[in-house]
Amino acid sequence: MSSESNDKLWDRTIALLKQLVQEEEANNTSGDEYAHFAKQLYIRYKVILSEMNKVYDSCVQAQKRLDIKMTMEQIICRVICLRNYLAKLPPPPQVSFEGLDLSSALTELRIAPSQLEAVTPLMFKEDNESIITRITKMGTTISSSTPAPERQPEANSTVTLSDNDDDQDAATSCSQAEVESNSEDKENIVNMLDDKLAVTKIQALYRGSFARKQASNERKQLDNLIGMSNSSNKDEIDQLDADIAKIRQQKAQEQNQCLQSYEVELDRLRNIVLEEEGFSMQMELREERIRWITEQTVTNHVLPDSLDDFYGEDANRARIAHDDKELKPLNECIGIYERRWKDRVVGPDRIKSQAVDSEMAKDLIVRNEIRAHLTPCIDTKLLSNLQKIKATQEVDRKPKKKEKTKGRKAGKKKGGKKEKPLPGEKLAGVKDMQVTEMLESLIQNGLIYEYDNRHKLSNFIGPFEATGNAPLGASNAWELRTTVLDLCILPIGSKRIKTFIPDESIRSILFYGPEGSGKTLMTEIVASEADALVIHLSSTSIGDAFEDGNDATKLIHMIFTVAKEESLSPVIIYLDDCHEFFLGKSKKKGGNSDAINTTMKRFQKDLLVYKNQYLTKEDRVLVIGCTNMPEAGDMKLMKWKGSGGKAEKQGFFEHVLYFPKPSHTSRSMIWKEAIRRKVNCQCNVDFDLLAHMSSGYSNGQIVEIVNGVLTHDRLRNLASTPLSEHDFAPKLFSEEQFDPYVEFEFRRQWNGSKPKGDTAPKKTN
Repeated sequence: MSSESNDKLWDRTIALLKQLVQEEEANNTSGDEYAHFAKQLYIRYKVILSEMNKVYDSCVQAQKRLDIKMTMEQIICRVICLRNYLAKLPPPPQVSFEGLDLSSALTELRIAPSQLEAVTPLMFKEDNESIITRITKMGTTISSSTPAPERQPEANSTVTLSDNDDDQDAATSCSQAEVESNSEDKENIVNMLDDKLAVTKIQALYRGSFARKQASNERKQLDNLIGMSNSSNKDEIDQLDADIAKIRQQKAQEQNQCLQSYEVELDRLRNIVLEEEGFSMQMELREERIRWITEQTVTNHVLPDSLDDFYGEDANRARIAHDDKELKPLNECIGIYERRWKDRVVGPDRIKSQAVDSEMAKDLIVRNEIRAHLTPCIDTKLLSNLQKIKATQEVDRKPKKKEKTKGRKAGKKKGGKKEKPLPGEKLAGVKDMQVTEMLESLIQNGLIYEYDNRHKLSNFIGPFEATGNAPLGASNAWELRTTVLDLCILPIGSKRIKTFIPDESIRSILFYGPEGSGKTLMTEIVASEADALVIHLSSTSIGDAFEDGNDATKLIHMIFTVAKEESLSPVIIYLDDCHEFFLGKSKKKGGNSDAINTTMKRFQKDLLVYKNQYLTKEDRVLVIGCTNMPEAGDMKLMKWKGSGGKAEKQGFFEHVLYFPKPSHTSRSMIWKEAIRRKVNCQCNVDFDLLAHMSSGYSNGQIVEIVNGVLTHDRLRNLASTPLSEHDFAPKLFSEEQFDPYVEFEFRRQWNGSKPKGDTAPKKTN
């Protein structure tokens, strides 16, 4: 996209945003009418966010990108607020209790569901350095000898669109497979026969392989000539993809060059402003603080001991502005665009807007940085003078015993009850450890989870499905993607977003559903999209370690201390098989009690205390728990009840998402994608029939069947024996369904009553 087209798109998107904000300000509805209006707002804000993401991606000028980024952050905040408001409404029948019924709103707005498939903002990847870089800056490295956490088999995963080395190795053409087979034959022949006979055999094999390859190429050319093959189209598509990737790389290089030149210009402007305006800024800052000290002295008849209250007032004003859930922040972003850029973007000065504006940089960035640089020196001098004045005043004063006693009592009463210290703060072995040492310990114990950072939300395959077509209470794949984006990825992707909406973000979420439904994959997607550091805590990653004495408390203390470290954020704490951490007092709590590992219960209390007491909503930390046995955990421990009372009694998970087995349409898409990843050429397979035959199968089970059928030997024989649905039929058999009664009962206990419109299914024996 050219700079002119991008500027026009920016102008149109801001116009749409302004119109939407004006409509929201003028709306006076309430109740169900406002709820329907809020759904339309949510959809339209998501569409605008998607358009702004395109503008940000194509924009090169550094100052423009900063303002576009600020606008996107405010739109994201509004989207999250609306999402949370809609989630609190009682769901209609056949809607999951964490889902949204947007079908009617999408129909009225004539917006396709694909337009709500908002891509994760590109600014998240730019703001967050890579995990290796963040760890390296901490003075730690991930050793190649560090044991990786034990990964679940293929049945616990789902189809991904990202490149996979194993799949790439398997996806070989017939001719390549024959060459490999012939190479093995050549080695065996050479070992068995003499040199002359071996040479003769090798030449014969080579000529045969070459002839077959030449015949295959001629057959492909003939098929292309008569229109019986789409390989030429595939080559064109591959070439187009390569060209797009090259253009994107060039655009990224241009953006980096502009950013570097902008930073050089900022350094130059800092020196100029400090030299020309430094003295006047010092006087202005000094007069501002002296004026405040005078007001405090007149009001309280006592000189202030410090400037904490002075900065406290500024912080309160900033907090009020950030907590404003109305439309003032969005109006400010619109006003900034109209004042700074509108005339330059669509006016005669559009070309000039591509260069750095020095005066704008001075007003918005440089002067504020110079003030922040000069402030500590001025504060130190003022405090020194205050101490001298107070010392002079106290020379002539006589101490009064009674007043001192009253002062101590009043101070004690004012202080209130102290916050309970954390369990691991004073334990030997961790109290003197630095964050770097704690991170090294986690790496050495294999608790840093390694994942494919190429995962995207689109890897979680499944279409949009109308509410009436979805299983009772089940979320479809489209709904899961949008919900995870709103609840998990957007809040932790940016520090400013977390600052603006601390009360709207969550600290923990539970993914539950049958085995192989994609819970682990979705966790990896969240980590990849947010570029987060993942700490893996489960019975597979810990094993028999940390069982002695206070070792469990020490481990939890290290995990949450590392997670709260700002230089490492964002961080995801991944609790796999989380029901093992929250077992109740009863030994038989439902499910297969023999399959439940009870040793992880030793982490239960510390997890509850640290998550509820130590982890704040301002921290860019998200705890994700996954389980296929939600009924095995104690509901009182798993569901977060609020911040009142003791931390260990508050419960843990603030939100919950159900991952069902895929529907018929989703299974068809999964079959198609899983086979495509293995077979490069076109195949005549009835995917609809496979979807029908695999009813009740999970995503991971389908992928496992495809991998089991399409072996290297089968891929070698594709030319002689084309692939069909009959190849997979022997692997398909009746699968055990995830008990719908268990899912219904879990939702009933979580909500405290039977979900509206639901009829309890029959309990299976």
